[in-house]
Amino acid sequence: MATLIKSDGTRQENFTELTLSGMQQAVDGYIEIVYLPNGEGLVVNDNGLNESLPHNTEASHLAGMVIVGNAVLLTKKELREDV
Repeated sequence: MATLIKSDGTRQENFTELTLSGMQQAVDGYIEIVYLPNGEGLVVNDNGLNESLPHNTEASHLAGMVIVGNAVLLTKKELREDV
């Protein structure tokens, strides 16, 4: 199940808004997918750095790179089916 990882450190397990508009709302803008080494993916705000969104420590750790703003963690299956 997808997980919303918020930049304030909180998480929303079982995130179900996997439509384009639902994910755009979750990350507050246009989306970009950051693919993780384990085959999962993070949906992030495509323009988050330019918008000076806050650093997301957990998502950055998962991605091995700087991630800002909220992120939606998708499983391999969700990436294949929904995005």
